[in-house]
Amino acid sequence: MNTENHNNTTETVAKKKGTDSRKTWILAIIAMVCTIISFIYRYQSGGSDAVTNISKGQSVFAYTLDDVNKVLDYQLKGWNDANIDVFMSGYIKDSSVRFITDKKVKTSWQEITDSYKKGYPNKDAMGKLTFHRDEIRWVNEAAYIAQVIGRWEVIQKHKLEQANPNLGSRDFSSIVNRNAPTHDTLSGRFSLIFIGTPEGPKIQIDHTW
Repeated sequence: MNTENHNNTTETVAKKKGTDSRKTWILAIIAMVCTIISFIYRYQSGGSDAVTNISKGQSVFAYTLDDVNKVLDYQLKGWNDANIDVFMSGYIKDSSVRFITDKKVKTSWQEITDSYKKGYPNKDAMGKLTFHRDEIRWVNEAAYIAQVIGRWEVIQKHKLEQANPNLGSRDFSSIVNRNAPTHDTLSGRFSLIFIGTPEGPKIQIDHTW
């Protein structure tokens, strides 16, 4: 009697251990499958995670490429109204702004503004500005970074040469009227990088040549 009870107890304990062992393995397999699924999901949604990380690291302000066009149009109006301050409203007004030419890299909004005002002191010098926009595209749409590639052209009134002292004023005027052009044209190319701000897209990097 005692032997049978002992044997039954041993079998019961063995069965219980076997059941517990199977449960442990099942739970381990389920955990592993969940980990794999989570990894695959994160890998496939890398772009979304990137946007989330950008949003956590810095503020991202949405805009459209049409908004970029409007900034350029507003700059043109400001320039052609002889208002450089309005023109400069298209640039971001912080330490990240850069204006790159073949001569120098300007690193502040004020430095860029002062340079424009020195080079174009009045309406005649500013002339008429035109932008030829070759391409407007997203560099990183998720981060709202855009680029404009194009050509600029300024048409000014012609600057008359000093009169030859050996000619009378009447003779010089006749030469000017017959041969001199009435306008000067300055032109070049540009590449602009726009970023989003609370006031809309602004130029952060201007490479003009």
